[in-house]
Amino acid sequence: MASLLEKIQTLVSADLNRLVDRALQSNEAAVFQHHIRELQGMQTLLSDQVIALRAQITKLRRRSDEQQALVVQQDQEVDRLLQEGLREDALATQDRLNQARLAAARLTEQVENLEAEYAQMVEAQSQLAARVTTLQQSEPEVEGLVGLAKAKELTAAAMSSLDDLAGSGDPDVARVVTSIRSRLAEAEAQIQ
Repeated sequence: MASLLEKIQTLVSADLNRLVDRALQSNEAAVFQHHIRELQGMQTLLSDQVIALRAQITKLRRRSDEQQALVVQQDQEVDRLLQEGLREDALATQDRLNQARLAAARLTEQVENLEAEYAQMVEAQSQLAARVTTLQQSEPEVEGLVGLAKAKELTAAAMSSLDDLAGSGDPDVARVVTSIRSRLAEAEAQIQ
């Protein structure tokens, strides 16, 4: 469980700018979307583990309560035996009482440890949910940036092709190339 929490912390703390850069470098918004899907998978896994841990805590708490009730019952039994003057029986019951107290203390400690782990998991769950929401809200912007990056590449390729055409020496082609270049320059300025 600790490794799952560590992995979630790593994914949650991943720099949003670095994710956007990776998406832009690959010219694919899918890189960004993959990260969102990975986090959503972690959300499901973490949610299942939180539920399982809550059930385990409930079970242990019930056992702890039962053990505490046994301690109280045995303590009363020791008192009753002492009042009746049955010292040997009281000593034997006292031994069982001491063992029951140790068992109760161990169960209480286990419940407290699991409660602390549960609190960490719930905190990680809320951080993860916030991160997924943030990424989902950023997704349209990333898609737009990737689209702009692709448009810049296409514009550069078109300019290169125009350079090749302009080198042919035909004045009509040169006039058309000049017109297209001015429109591409305007489009590139809008992209910027």
